[in-house]
Amino acid sequence: MASRRLPFLTTGVLAVAAVLSALLDPVGFFALYGLPGDLAPRTRWQLAPLAVYLPLALAGTAWVTHVFGRLPRRRFATVWSGTVLVVLAAKFATVAVATFPMFGPADLAWSTSYTVPKAALYALLPALTAQLLGRPPQGPEEPGEADPGTRNVWKVAGTVTLLAAVSGPWISSHWSRDLPGWVPSLSPDAAPPAFAAGLGVLFLALARTLRTSARRSHGVAATFLGGWIAALWAGAALGAVQAVALVFEDGFGSLLQIPVSLYVRVCEGVSLGLMLGWTAGLALSVPVPRAVRVGRALPGTLAVALTGVVAVAAVVVTSGSRNSGASAMSSGNAGDGLSPLRAVRGDHPRIVDAAGRQVLLRGVNVNQLVDFYAGRPGFPVTRPLGEDDFRQMAELGFDVVRLGVSWSAIEPSPGRYDPSYLGRIDQAVAWARANGMYTVLDMHQDGWSNEPTPRGTSCPAGTSRMDGYDGAPAWATRADGAPRCQFTGRDISPAGDRAFTNFYYDRDGVQSRLVDAWGMLAARYGDDPSIAGFDPLNEPGFGEQAPVTSTLLLGRFYDRVLKRIRSAEARPHLFFAEPSIFWSGTGFDPMPRGSYEDDPDLVFAPHLYAESITMDASLGLPPITTVEHGFTLASRIARDVPVWSGEWGYWGSERTIHDKVRRYAAQEDRHRVGGAFWVWKQACGDPQNGPEPVGNALNKVDCATGKDLPRDAVTVATLSRAYPRAAPGRLTKLTHTSTGGIHLEGTASGGDCTLDIWLPGLAARPVLVSRGKNVEGVSGRRVPGAWRVKACATGRYSLDID
Repeated sequence: MASRRLPFLTTGVLAVAAVLSALLDPVGFFALYGLPGDLAPRTRWQLAPLAVYLPLALAGTAWVTHVFGRLPRRRFATVWSGTVLVVLAAKFATVAVATFPMFGPADLAWSTSYTVPKAALYALLPALTAQLLGRPPQGPEEPGEADPGTRNVWKVAGTVTLLAAVSGPWISSHWSRDLPGWVPSLSPDAAPPAFAAGLGVLFLALARTLRTSARRSHGVAATFLGGWIAALWAGAALGAVQAVALVFEDGFGSLLQIPVSLYVRVCEGVSLGLMLGWTAGLALSVPVPRAVRVGRALPGTLAVALTGVVAVAAVVVTSGSRNSGASAMSSGNAGDGLSPLRAVRGDHPRIVDAAGRQVLLRGVNVNQLVDFYAGRPGFPVTRPLGEDDFRQMAELGFDVVRLGVSWSAIEPSPGRYDPSYLGRIDQAVAWARANGMYTVLDMHQDGWSNEPTPRGTSCPAGTSRMDGYDGAPAWATRADGAPRCQFTGRDISPAGDRAFTNFYYDRDGVQSRLVDAWGMLAARYGDDPSIAGFDPLNEPGFGEQAPVTSTLLLGRFYDRVLKRIRSAEARPHLFFAEPSIFWSGTGFDPMPRGSYEDDPDLVFAPHLYAESITMDASLGLPPITTVEHGFTLASRIARDVPVWSGEWGYWGSERTIHDKVRRYAAQEDRHRVGGAFWVWKQACGDPQNGPEPVGNALNKVDCATGKDLPRDAVTVATLSRAYPRAAPGRLTKLTHTSTGGIHLEGTASGGDCTLDIWLPGLAARPVLVSRGKNVEGVSGRRVPGAWRVKACATGRYSLDID
């Protein structure tokens, strides 16, 4: 076939695949271009895929086929690699247009990592077309030595590696944020040997892939593309090395742990290659005037010059290093026995009170103020919330309540806040305070809103009708005609994804309304020391453009909310930043990116549901993330930020529940963090309960009779286990004995030496097996359901109680 016709064929094949996948994929997960809403674009972000992404991807495919389709050999590999490159470049340009001027090029290049799998899949079609319909081989391929680029690959590889080295926090730090410090990477946060190893891997991989690409390239265009493609492969090689290193760090873990880790690392590596690779392509392909050649080294010289240009540009358009110091401690009064809480960041991140004592915050979620959809006639959607609920929580040793509230109830119409509903929140906070418990205010949502699938809706193939749940008011919903139908569960629906995406882009000022609502709440509760902090949005949806929506734009939302809260509150409170719902569904996700990350009182608050309600379990697959590995990933991604598990829980057979609850508790102790169990009470009409005969929660209810059922004894005993409610300085070790006792170690210097320990279920005064080291004045008092032991601990201390 004539070579001039081949680009039209390959481009046509890709265009047909893009159209078919858009029509057949109801949520755009697997489509090259997702189309869950109306076709007519209403905003810049909706127009950009049509005006930028598809045209560039198709034109780039034609160009790649024109350049590489004439090769008599290796046609499939070169067209496939080139198509992957142009699809990623088109995605980069699309996001840049849609979000300009919000993000710098490094963030945008990193965001293409989620597109790598789709690009690799769809690129097979033009590559196969070129292979089958292109000119058949008619003899040996021309020798690669004809291209002068092969003589300079070592120099080009070295200068591109130098670019990665000198870019520092402006470029390289956007990748490999969630790796242990010793794993080879280009992040400036890595240990020096790991950073050097990462540069070495990149250099050697580039030298190899550049040589291969140069041999296959003939002409300026082919050489440029070949150099850039070589960088993609080199980045993938670095990602593969990182995945192997993680096996030594984490072990083999579950069956899917290593494949998923390899997938994540390679995709990130390819996106890094997209960011750096154009310099390699340009250095290889630009003609060299003989008068300025110095020992045939111009490609290297040119790359060094480009390094300077890119580094300077990156300084201008990107910003920010994270605060690794500790926050200033407040010296305010405790007020009702509860001291204001702050965060300490650095090598040993933790939550502390005004006296500098570490506070774990262990408790339960309360959903009894949430505005749920009522879809089960005859059954209430919530159970009544009274002071006795908080008294019972306190008797179990809980020191925190994560209180879910609903935007739809707070602001039933734009700018009007419901005083009656706010009064109910006031009352719940007061009850918690009176019983010695902190409150985390959680703006709760599930599935975006409490709207169900409207009657008469015909759901696309692969989706099904769904109940409403809770969250945003109807006036804040912009779904653009996308069907309210669920794909595998409530959190993935075309309407929900479109509504979240419009929210992230602040279409019609919807996001600004929620930011204003948070300003109102911060002013209302900003002087209350019993308010532990604010959780701006429960399990944020990932929208249609993850990770642009779920990581970059979600981070910008946090920037706005935090700024408003800080300007409205009387004293700083903790800011509980959640990753997207993707974490709850898989056990991992990036931390949203933004300037809020520099706040001294930031807490990373993922929901550690590994081996529970994750997608792998719903699909009958082995765990992607185990209970134990979930804690490890959370601490890595948080880096110098305290971690707090905003939700966790397990359902199923008693044997399975008990094993997982105990394993979870052991990890909480090992990592010395707190969390909130889901959930205190759940009504039979709650859409999350479904048609079950029992309202499933810590406090169960018989749906037929409305009577309370006995609590699960093992779960209650585990939740109510002994723990230090406050420990001087920081805890360094926390374990439990088989008899319910506790062993703890810590280190303290100055401040309040009071160690406060909760010991449940002891009829007699607890016995000190060992007074430990630097612990004096041990005393205990009986409280409902337990003993409260207090002592003065200084320096490096340890204590055993049985």
